Amino acid sequence: MSEPTPRQLHVHSVPTRPENWRTIVEIVAIMAAGLWALYTFVYEQRIKPLSEQPSFAVPTDISQGPTIHGVAFLTIHKRLINNGNVPIDIAAESLSVYGETVASSVQGPITEKGPSYHRTLRFDVPRHIAKVLYSVAGLRQGAIGGNPNANFVIPPHSSNYEDYLIAVPVKEFPLIRVRREDYIRKSPVDPKVDVRIVQSSLGGYALSSKDLIGEYDSDTEFPIRQ
Repeated sequence: MSEPTPRQLHVHSVPTRPENWRTIVEIVAIMAAGLWALYTFVYEQRIKPLSEQPSFAVPTDISQGPTIHGVAFLTIHKRLINNGNVPIDIAAESLSVYGETVASSVQGPITEKGPSYHRTLRFDVPRHIAKVLYSVAGLRQGAIGGNPNANFVIPPHSSNYEDYLIAVPVKEFPLIRVRREDYIRKSPVDPKVDVRIVQSSLGGYALSSKDLIGEYDSDTEFPIRQ
């Protein structure tokens, strides 16, 4: 007579209430960590940068090339540097180059009037703007009435530039003055900048607007080597 086959017993453990709570807490913690990581990524990479204000620099450099038959060739380097986290757009810009003359002797003292918190006194040889040598201005799609097919967008942490070659008669103008205006906003520009092109009393083109947000002006003098 054969022996009976032993029965296999399966033991099922039932989690206790504390074990159930611990499992639930672990699941909730994992889900919360995932949601926090997702929120942090979306906020830091998407939401926060879009809420930041633009940060930029627009230096103007001038370099002198050869002088041929008394004419000096100057290159004006108009740089645009976006050191912020949002793209920027140059909605409008102007650049004017003027030839300057120098007086034959010291005239002074010359007091330049200004606000009560600033005073200037000059005893040096005066310089005078004599003639406009080059002038350009333009409105792009970020400006009211601008060219709808033109923009100048600079991505975050990048730069761009524009170069202008100017030929100056050295004997007539020993110095030049470069006046530059830029209206720079976060891209896309909304609302558009209310700005227009005008002609200044010196003969060059300039920009005129009641909106000063994003306006950047610079005035640079450069002595020409002879």
